[in-house]
Amino acid sequence: MLRMLPALLLLGCVSTRGPQPSDTEFKEEDKNWKLVYSEEMKIANENNDQEAYYFFLQEIVKEEFKLKFGRDLPENPVIRIIK
Repeated sequence: MLRMLPALLLLGCVSTRGPQPSDTEFKEEDKNWKLVYSEEMKIANENNDQEAYYFFLQEIVKEEFKLKFGRDLPENPVIRIIK
């Protein structure tokens, strides 16, 4: 029995194939970016990281714009504050 142990350890966990790109397919439509960004904002707030907080705030605004208008926010948008 002890003679079989090295063979069992060496041959028992053999993978028949390596990882393939199809194993890690990313589906953009399945990702809820607003949820991800809001979690990151919470973490940034807990760590007092203002730069990260405002970065993720801008990303949420971009996502909201994309959902509402169906296109990306322009690079340098004109911002109007409406009261």
